[in-house]
Amino acid sequence: MYAARKEWPLESLDVSLRLVGIDDRRIERTLSIVGLDEKQKARLAEVAERTPVTLTLKSGLPIDTHLA
Repeated sequence: MYAARKEWPLESLDVSLRLVGIDDRRIERTLSIVGLDEKQKARLAEVAERTPVTLTLKSGLPIDTHLA
């Protein structure tokens, strides 16, 4: 994982997904990160946007990612 390679003190990472909308469907993703500073959390959110799973899902549905 990215945080481990960077030797960041990541304690936990929880991801919550919610499918919203009827005609205009999208996924709302919330990242809850413990143990990192705000800059590191923001960087992990950026990395999450480029994972193979995210890129595959984005081809069919928009994904809005937020930090908790």
